[in-house]
Formats: sequence, structure tokens, C-alpha cells
Amino acid sequence: MLAFGSELIQDSHFRQHLEHHIPVQVYRKGVYTGIGRITGYDADFVEIGGTLYSRIAFTFISRPGY
Repeated sequence: MLAFGSELIQDSHFRQHLEHHIPVQVYRKGVYTGIGRITGYDADFVEIGGTLYSRIAFTFISRPGY
């Protein structure tokens, strides 16, 4: 499991957060965008709360315990 505050980069990171319902914070260019649980992902996008986020344009940070 990734430590609190770790960046999700690899597919295994996203899969782990999806399977275990671990919250993630979303940032774009260092600006906080939101927090939620991953409901789907592929090579290009991550779905959180019905919104698709580009894996290139956004940064995803692990927030277990939220």
C-alpha cells in the first residue's frame, strides 16, 4: 500500500485504490481539485465520482484514512 501523500503513477497504484476504496486527492498544476474514490481507470483517464480526469493533466495523491 502506498503511504499517505504518495503519488499514484502506475496502474497497480490505481487498481489498489479502486479495489480497497482508498480516497485520492486530485490536483491540476499543483492546485487542489477535489477528493474521492476511484470508480474506474484506464491508461489515459481516472474516473472519480462520475468525472473523468486525464492521467497526464492531473496528479493523484493517496489519502488513506479520509
